[in-house]
Amino acid sequence: MKMNWATGLKTMLLALIIIFPPSAFTSAQRIAPKSLSPSLDGLRAKNIKVRTLEGKSVELNTLLGQSKPVVLNIWATWCGPCRKEIPQLVELAKEHSKDGLIVIGLTTEDHNKDLEKVKDVISELSIGYEVAFTPLSLYYFFNKGDYGITIPQTMIFHSDGTMVEKLVGYDRKALEKAVSRALLPSS
Repeated sequence: MKMNWATGLKTMLLALIIIFPPSAFTSAQRIAPKSLSPSLDGLRAKNIKVRTLEGKSVELNTLLGQSKPVVLNIWATWCGPCRKEIPQLVELAKEHSKDGLIVIGLTTEDHNKDLEKVKDVISELSIGYEVAFTPLSLYYFFNKGDYGITIPQTMIFHSDGTMVEKLVGYDRKALEKAVSRALLPSS
Protein backbone atom coordinates (compact mmCIF):
# COMPACT_ATOMS: atom_id res chain seq x y z
CA MET A 1 0.00 0.00 0.00
CA LYS A 2 1.47 3.34 -1.05
CA MET A 3 1.24 6.39 1.15
CA ASN A 4 1.45 9.83 -0.41
CA TRP A 5 3.89 12.37 1.06
CA ALA A 6 1.14 14.50 2.67
CA THR A 7 -0.29 11.56 4.60
CA GLY A 8 3.21 10.53 5.64
CA LEU A 9 3.96 14.06 6.87
CA LYS A 10 0.73 14.19 8.88
CA THR A 11 1.52 10.82 10.46
CA MET A 12 5.04 11.96 11.36
CA LEU A 13 3.79 15.25 12.89
CA LEU A 14 1.18 13.40 14.93
CA ALA A 15 3.86 11.03 16.22
CA LEU A 16 6.09 13.99 17.19
CA ILE A 17 3.24 15.68 19.05
CA ILE A 18 2.56 12.48 20.97
CA ILE A 19 6.25 11.99 21.82
CA PHE A 20 6.98 15.67 22.50
CA PRO A 21 3.77 17.43 23.63
CA PRO A 22 3.79 21.24 23.29
CA SER A 23 3.75 21.52 27.10
CA ALA A 24 7.27 20.07 27.15
CA PHE A 25 8.54 23.32 25.67
CA THR A 26 6.99 25.79 28.10
CA SER A 27 9.20 27.53 30.64
CA ALA A 28 7.08 26.61 33.64
CA GLN A 29 4.33 24.16 34.19
CA ARG A 30 1.61 24.83 36.70
CA ILE A 31 0.07 21.76 38.20
CA ALA A 32 -3.48 22.16 39.42
CA PRO A 33 -3.84 21.80 43.19
CA LYS A 34 -6.53 19.12 42.78
CA SER A 35 -3.90 16.77 41.36
CA LEU A 36 -1.70 17.40 44.36
CA SER A 37 -1.99 15.07 47.27
CA PRO A 38 1.20 15.80 49.24
CA SER A 39 0.61 18.07 52.19
CA LEU A 40 2.98 19.38 54.82
CA ASP A 41 1.55 16.80 57.23
CA GLY A 42 2.35 14.05 54.71
CA LEU A 43 5.85 15.44 54.31
CA ARG A 44 6.33 15.66 58.08
CA ALA A 45 5.26 12.03 58.44
CA LYS A 46 8.15 10.99 56.17
CA ASN A 47 10.70 12.38 58.68
CA ILE A 48 13.05 13.25 55.83
CA LYS A 49 16.49 14.32 56.94
CA VAL A 50 18.36 17.10 55.16
CA ARG A 51 21.95 18.22 55.59
CA THR A 52 22.64 21.81 56.61
CA LEU A 53 25.47 23.87 55.17
CA GLU A 54 27.39 23.11 58.36
CA GLY A 55 27.07 19.39 57.63
CA LYS A 56 24.53 18.57 60.35
CA SER A 57 21.79 16.08 59.56
CA VAL A 58 18.45 17.54 60.67
CA GLU A 59 14.84 16.58 60.15
CA LEU A 60 13.20 18.82 57.57
CA ASN A 61 10.32 19.13 60.06
CA THR A 62 12.51 21.34 62.27
CA LEU A 63 12.81 23.86 59.43
CA LEU A 64 9.14 23.85 58.39
CA GLY A 65 7.62 25.53 61.43
CA GLN A 66 4.02 25.05 62.51
CA SER A 67 0.93 26.74 61.05
CA LYS A 68 2.95 28.96 58.72
CA PRO A 69 2.90 29.32 54.95
CA VAL A 70 5.88 27.51 53.41
CA VAL A 71 7.70 27.69 50.08
CA LEU A 72 9.94 24.71 49.29
CA ASN A 73 12.23 25.22 46.31
CA ILE A 74 14.21 22.32 44.84
CA TRP A 75 17.19 23.66 42.90
CA ALA A 76 20.83 23.17 41.85
CA THR A 77 23.76 25.53 41.19
CA TRP A 78 24.06 24.45 37.55
CA CYS A 79 20.37 25.13 36.77
CA GLY A 80 19.82 28.37 34.83
CA PRO A 81 16.07 28.70 35.58
CA CYS A 82 16.85 28.05 39.27
CA ARG A 83 19.27 30.98 39.30
CA LYS A 84 16.55 33.17 37.72
CA GLU A 85 13.99 32.13 40.32
CA ILE A 86 16.15 32.51 43.45
CA PRO A 87 16.24 36.35 43.46
CA GLN A 88 12.43 36.39 43.47
CA LEU A 89 12.39 33.88 46.34
CA VAL A 90 14.86 36.11 48.25
CA GLU A 91 12.55 39.08 47.62
CA LEU A 92 9.41 37.15 48.69
CA ALA A 93 11.12 35.86 51.85
CA LYS A 94 12.07 39.41 52.89
CA GLU A 95 8.76 40.96 51.92
CA HIS A 96 6.61 38.37 53.71
CA SER A 97 8.71 37.42 56.73
CA LYS A 98 6.37 39.57 58.84
CA ASP A 99 3.50 37.37 57.55
CA GLY A 100 5.30 34.24 58.77
CA LEU A 101 6.32 32.98 55.31
CA ILE A 102 9.07 30.35 55.49
CA VAL A 103 11.18 29.83 52.38
CA ILE A 104 13.52 26.85 52.21
CA GLY A 105 15.89 26.13 49.34
CA LEU A 106 16.68 22.45 48.93
CA THR A 107 19.56 21.65 46.63
CA THR A 108 19.82 18.23 45.02
CA GLU A 109 23.60 18.41 44.95
CA ASP A 110 26.10 16.38 46.98
CA HIS A 111 27.13 18.01 50.27
CA ASN A 112 30.64 16.60 50.14
CA LYS A 113 31.45 17.51 46.53
CA ASP A 114 29.38 20.65 45.96
CA LEU A 115 29.39 22.53 49.26
CA GLU A 116 31.64 25.35 48.02
CA LYS A 117 29.62 25.80 44.80
CA VAL A 118 26.41 26.04 46.84
CA LYS A 119 27.98 28.56 49.26
CA ASP A 120 29.20 30.62 46.29
CA VAL A 121 25.66 30.78 44.84
CA ILE A 122 24.24 31.68 48.25
CA SER A 123 26.71 34.55 48.48
CA GLU A 124 26.34 35.63 44.83
CA LEU A 125 22.52 35.74 45.01
CA SER A 126 22.33 37.00 48.62
CA ILE A 127 20.17 34.12 49.76
CA GLY A 128 18.96 34.92 53.27
CA TYR A 129 16.55 32.03 53.73
CA GLU A 130 17.40 28.51 54.91
CA VAL A 131 19.28 26.33 52.41
CA ALA A 132 19.91 22.60 52.87
CA PHE A 133 21.01 19.57 50.88
CA THR A 134 18.10 17.24 50.26
CA PRO A 135 18.03 13.53 49.55
CA LEU A 136 16.34 12.51 46.32
CA SER A 137 13.63 10.82 48.39
CA LEU A 138 12.12 14.29 48.97
CA TYR A 139 12.06 14.98 45.23
CA TYR A 140 10.36 11.63 44.60
CA PHE A 141 7.85 12.29 47.40
CA PHE A 142 6.53 15.16 45.25
CA ASN A 143 7.11 13.42 41.91
CA LYS A 144 5.88 9.87 42.25
CA GLY A 145 6.64 7.78 39.19
CA ASP A 146 9.14 10.30 37.81
CA TYR A 147 12.48 8.82 36.85
CA GLY A 148 14.25 11.99 35.74
CA ILE A 149 14.79 15.12 37.77
CA THR A 150 13.18 18.34 36.58
CA ILE A 151 14.11 21.53 38.41
CA PRO A 152 13.40 24.07 39.63
CA GLN A 153 10.35 22.81 41.43
CA THR A 154 8.61 25.03 43.88
CA MET A 155 5.88 23.83 46.21
CA ILE A 156 3.82 26.50 47.97
CA PHE A 157 1.84 25.53 51.06
CA HIS A 158 -0.86 27.39 52.98
CA SER A 159 -0.48 27.75 56.75
CA ASP A 160 -3.06 24.93 57.12
CA GLY A 161 -0.58 22.59 55.38
CA THR A 162 -2.41 22.15 52.07
CA MET A 163 -0.47 22.64 48.87
CA VAL A 164 -1.56 25.77 47.06
CA GLU A 165 0.53 25.24 43.95
CA LYS A 166 3.38 23.22 42.55
CA LEU A 167 5.44 24.97 39.90
CA VAL A 168 7.79 23.08 37.61
CA GLY A 169 10.16 25.55 35.98
CA TYR A 170 10.13 29.26 36.70
CA ASP A 171 7.13 31.53 36.23
CA ARG A 172 7.39 34.85 38.10
CA LYS A 173 3.68 35.72 38.00
CA ALA A 174 2.51 32.22 38.96
CA LEU A 175 4.90 32.22 41.93
CA GLU A 176 3.64 35.62 43.13
CA LYS A 177 -0.01 34.52 42.82
CA ALA A 178 0.63 31.24 44.64
CA VAL A 179 2.42 32.95 47.54
CA SER A 180 -0.42 35.49 47.78
CA ARG A 181 -2.93 32.62 48.02
CA ALA A 182 -0.78 30.86 50.64
CA LEU A 183 -0.85 34.00 52.78
CA LEU A 184 -4.66 34.21 52.82
CA PRO A 185 -6.36 33.41 56.15
CA SER A 186 -7.62 29.86 56.57
CA SER A 187 -11.22 29.38 55.52
